[in-house]
Amino acid sequence: MLERGPLKPAPLIARTRALSRLAHGDWPRSAFYWFYFSALGALLPYWPLYLRSRGFGPRALGDLMALFALSRIVAPYVGGWLSDRFGHRLTVVRGGALLALVCFLLILHAQGFTAVAAVMVSFSFFWYATLPPVEASTLAFHGDRYGRIRLWGSLGFIVVVLGLGPILDRLGAPVTVPVIAILLFGLWLATLRLAPLAQRAAPLAPAPIRRGLAPFLLACFLMQVSYGPYYTFYSVYLTHYGYDKAAIGALWALGVVCEVVVFWQAGRFFARFREWRLFAFTFALAVVRWLVIACFPRSWPILALAQTFHAFTFGLYHALAVRLVSRYAGPGAKARAQAFYGSAAGAGAALGAAMSGYLWASVGPEGMFLCAAVMAAAGFAVIVAGLKARERETF
Repeated sequence: MLERGPLKPAPLIARTRALSRLAHGDWPRSAFYWFYFSALGALLPYWPLYLRSRGFGPRALGDLMALFALSRIVAPYVGGWLSDRFGHRLTVVRGGALLALVCFLLILHAQGFTAVAAVMVSFSFFWYATLPPVEASTLAFHGDRYGRIRLWGSLGFIVVVLGLGPILDRLGAPVTVPVIAILLFGLWLATLRLAPLAQRAAPLAPAPIRRGLAPFLLACFLMQVSYGPYYTFYSVYLTHYGYDKAAIGALWALGVVCEVVVFWQAGRFFARFREWRLFAFTFALAVVRWLVIACFPRSWPILALAQTFHAFTFGLYHALAVRLVSRYAGPGAKARAQAFYGSAAGAGAALGAAMSGYLWASVGPEGMFLCAAVMAAAGFAVIVAGLKARERETF
């Protein structure tokens, strides 16, 4: 009989272990993104409708959403700084997720503008603080796969937006509260499965933020100002023109479906085009998007076309922003750099939300979106004047 050669299980074992490590590293992060952005999928389209059902008018609604966004200014930096300074990223993420859930449940007992505002600020502070450490870690250990991990958040957003709209048509806007609470509970459970996000950093290690970050952050700030009317009033805007919640949810979901495709293929864009040109393109398309929404509110097909622009005005924009901001930071300051980006975005979102309430009352809903187009155009100008000139020097 011929003797069989020695078995060589090592490559198979190595591949199995590699797959195990991949699953352990990717899927808990994907679950985190799923629940985080699923909650966002309930908040962005339907929370303004919930607030409206509680009797808040356009100006109060704009102010409340602005206060909600204000947490994005402080919370990402606090979470990122704690993570970089002390190295306990996982503790920050888990604690923030749990406290976000606890604070959100207080909405059941909040009465009046002040109480509702306090709940929204406290809940969103802890919720927003969980994201920068996870973003920085995902980029550090899964940089090439970032888009494919992050897209699970977009998928969760789509599922909630499409599923919750018909439910609200039947049961009313208050159903939004228990749905968000369940999703926040799922987010906390997902953090329990996360592997350690980073090794403990040396307390005195240098962690520089490189020069040239300010124009980039200003452009991101202006983009988020332009998104203020969309995030705060798009659902109310559509309701104003007679769309039911199922149609509203479908439009929101369409935008995020297109966003998922871009997240999945983001690497190809990065390989074929120069990043500053792509970044400028996302701002230019945002101008067109807000103009279309302002000019054709009664045409569902045209609004649907405008929603496909979300693939670039958010999906590609965000993938580029996270990628670019990381390059401004040294090894010990990655989470902090993401926090600067989050804070700039939060400041823009807060200003945009506050302005949108007053714009709705003063220049009307269409004029509000025209102003959004102006803000996106200003961001485009900053990109062309600033980042292009620094491309060779900085990147």
